[in-house]
Amino acid sequence: MAASYKYSKKAGAVQDAMVPRNEPPIHQAAVLSAPAPQQAMMRQSVAAMSSVVTEDEAVFHADGPPPPPAAPKRRGVAPVLNRTRANMAPPVLAGGGLVQQHAPPQPESGIDPHVRNGWSTMFFHTVEEGQQVLVSDRRGRVKIVAGPRRIWRWGKRIRSMSHYVAHPAEFLIVRFRDGGQEHLQGPAHCWFDPRVHLAIEKEDAVQLSAKEAVVVYAKGSAEEEVSRRIVHGPATFVPEPGEWLHTFRWHGPSPDAVGFQKVPGALVFQKLWLMPDQMYHDVADVRTADDAVLTIRLMLFFELVDIERMLVATHDPIGDFVNAATSDVVDFVGRCTLDSFKSKTEALNDLGTYRQLVSRAEQCGYRIDKVVYRGYGAPPALQRLHDEASESRVRLQLERATEQQAQELEDFKLDRSLARAAKERERLSAEAQHKLALAEQQYESARRRRKLDADQAEILSAAAQERERKHYTELAGMGVDLTALLTKVSPDHVLEVRGGGTPHVHLNRDE
Repeated sequence: MAASYKYSKKAGAVQDAMVPRNEPPIHQAAVLSAPAPQQAMMRQSVAAMSSVVTEDEAVFHADGPPPPPAAPKRRGVAPVLNRTRANMAPPVLAGGGLVQQHAPPQPESGIDPHVRNGWSTMFFHTVEEGQQVLVSDRRGRVKIVAGPRRIWRWGKRIRSMSHYVAHPAEFLIVRFRDGGQEHLQGPAHCWFDPRVHLAIEKEDAVQLSAKEAVVVYAKGSAEEEVSRRIVHGPATFVPEPGEWLHTFRWHGPSPDAVGFQKVPGALVFQKLWLMPDQMYHDVADVRTADDAVLTIRLMLFFELVDIERMLVATHDPIGDFVNAATSDVVDFVGRCTLDSFKSKTEALNDLGTYRQLVSRAEQCGYRIDKVVYRGYGAPPALQRLHDEASESRVRLQLERATEQQAQELEDFKLDRSLARAAKERERLSAEAQHKLALAEQQYESARRRRKLDADQAEILSAAAQERERKHYTELAGMGVDLTALLTKVSPDHVLEVRGGGTPHVHLNRDE
C-alpha cells in the first residue's frame, strides 16, 4: 500500500505508483542483549566510573553515533553523552565488541534529526525536555517516559524512541502491529512505539492546482466493493487508509522516437489537467495518389471536459487521438497527388477534415478545439528533387525579378526624361509668354507716349493758330490789308503753266 502514495516533485508530474521504493528501510532501536546480573553491572560500573560506558549505556546508544570527546569529568559522574538521531543506524557485533554503523541523515524519511538521548550517570539517566524514551524493567513491563525526567537506571533498560514529523502538505502513514493503519495529515508528529507500531513513513500530499484533478479508488465495506470518486483542485489531497490513486499510462513522446511520434506508455502520471492543452504529432509514411511518401506534421489543441466519460470510454485518449488523426490524414492525402496536395494544404487546418478525430474525442470526453498544419516532410530522394525544383523556381523568379527591375529602371528613366522635357517646354513657353508680355507693354507704352505727344502738338498748334488768328484780327481791326500782307511774302516755288487747253498737273512733293 505504501507504494500507492509515492509522488514526484519534478515538473509537477506524478511518478508511477508501482515504482518500487529505493529508500532503505527505517531501522528502529534494537536491543542487543539482556541486561547482565546486578552484581556484574555493579562491578563494571565501579571499574569504569570515569571512562567506560556500561552495558546499559551501550544498549541505550545502540542507535546513535559514537560519543564526542569527553568533557572534563567530575568525580563519580559518568561522561555526559549529547547525541542526536541525525546518523541513526543499528549497531552490529564484530569480534565480540560493539561497533556503531553510521548512515547519512534521511530528511525525506520524516525522522526528526534533532532527537537527543539525554545523558547518564552511574545510577541515573536524565531525559531532556521534549524527548521520550522506552523504559523496561526486569519483569518485561515497558513504559514511556517523557522529559524532563530523571530515571533510576539500576535493573532497567532504556531505549530511545524515533520521532517522526510531517509538515504542511505532508502526512504520516502509521501502520500498527494489529494490521490497522492511520494517516496523520501535517502538521503532525508521532513517536514510534515498537509495542504498538509496525512502521511509520512520511509521504507528500497531492498538491492540486486549479483545473487539476485526481481519480481516487476506495475499498468499501463489502469484500468486492470498490468505489471511485474524483477530487478537483485547488486542494491538498491526503488519501485515507485503503484508498489509492488511478495511474494513467498514455501515449507520449519518447527520446528515441524520430520527430514528434508518440509511443505507448511514455506518459505515466496521476494528475489530470482540465485546462486546454496541445501536442505535436507527426504522421509518418503517408502515401499520395502518385506514390509520393510524406510526413505530415500537425499540432492538436484539445481540452478534457468529462472525466467520467473518459474513464469509461478509453484507457489512453492520446493514443486514440493519434490513431484517429492518422486515419484522417491518410484518407485526405491518399486522394491527392503531390501537386494537388500542395495546393490544398489549407484544408488540413479545417476541423471538417478530421471527422474521426473529432468524433473519437467526443466519445472520450474531450473537445478538439483546432488542428494546425505545421508542414510536411519527404524522403531524402524526393526531398532532393523538391529542393532542386525549388532552387530552379527560385532562380527563375530571381532572374525574372532582376529583369523586371531592369525594365522598371528603364521605364523610370524614360518617365523622368519625358518629365524633364515637359518641364523644359513649360519653362520655354513661360519665357516666350513673358517676352511677349514685355513687348506688348513696351508697344502700349510707346503708343500712349506718341498719342500724348500728338495731343500735345495739336494743342500747341491750335494755340499757335489761335494766337495768329487773334493777331490778324487785331491787324484787320487796325485797317491793315491782310491780303496784301499775306501775299507779300515770296513763295517757295513758282509754277507757270502755259498753253491754250486745260492742263493736267501732277506734283510729287517730297516731305
